[in-house]
Amino acid sequence: MSISHANPSQLQPSDDPDGPILQIGADRLIEGVERLTAADQKADPEHARRFIQFASENQIDLKKFWARADHQGNLLHSTLCVPSPGRTCMMFSTNPSKEGDIRSVAGVIKHACLELVEGELDLAQALLEPSEKSLHDAYLRAGFTPLATLHYLERPLPTRLIEPESAWPDDVTITTYKNDQNVQLERILDDSYTNTLDCPGLFGLRDTRDILEGHRASGEFDPSLWFILNVDGQPRGVLLLNPAPASHAVELVYMGLAPNARGRGLGRRLLTHGLNALVGRREHNVTLAVDENNAPAQELYRRAGFRAVLRRRALIRSLRSKDA
Repeated sequence: MSISHANPSQLQPSDDPDGPILQIGADRLIEGVERLTAADQKADPEHARRFIQFASENQIDLKKFWARADHQGNLLHSTLCVPSPGRTCMMFSTNPSKEGDIRSVAGVIKHACLELVEGELDLAQALLEPSEKSLHDAYLRAGFTPLATLHYLERPLPTRLIEPESAWPDDVTITTYKNDQNVQLERILDDSYTNTLDCPGLFGLRDTRDILEGHRASGEFDPSLWFILNVDGQPRGVLLLNPAPASHAVELVYMGLAPNARGRGLGRRLLTHGLNALVGRREHNVTLAVDENNAPAQELYRRAGFRAVLRRRALIRSLRSKDA
């Protein structure tokens, strides 16, 4: 296909042997998306248009978008940053088709991150298929750190109570979240991160209030599906479930216990309580993501009927300073 190129004289001078890196505006958006989604470097403008239409319909911001051009103005590789609530963003980049492209793609990713430093975002994330080894190498070269291999699990929505809930121990109660409990919930989250086995590399990279905002924005927030576990009247655990209408599912956004509530089987009972609360809803499945190395959680979910459906490698890079 023919591509409308920028005038070479309009390109910013670059000492980079791989060519200059440009921020993509509306005038070259289709080209940028073509480079982002191209399979084996074969541009598909119709696919790009569908991508842009989907982004528009779902209010996905395409403004934080960079691409490398050759010295004639042809776009080669691109990186898109999609901001999310909670001061995070998800990065999407051209998958290098050959070894020589890894350095070029890494340069675009790194440039995008440096442009975002000290802005409104704190953390960049990327989720890659295990087969995307060249792209994984590009992110590493751009300053990203491997976080975890995530297992995405699902099970059918329960149609009846999983098991009758016996009386909780005398010192334990379950309550639902109220909108004035943000400070309390942040404290529970902080406690649950102590010695966590679930993505421990995230510890300290974000403010807890931003983490809570991200949890709230995942799917549709329904406070009746946010449960707080109290021990001796003090909050010691949390289970957060959010409906995800687009996928006809309910997402288990987060579950965690403070150290002094572990080892009593309360996690299993809290999960059962949450699943039983979903009986009668219209969604089809319950979904979640869990760190591959979190063996206790993996076993807990397996016993509750969850099964793995896919795996992704997660990488992260701080955007709080120019030093990743």
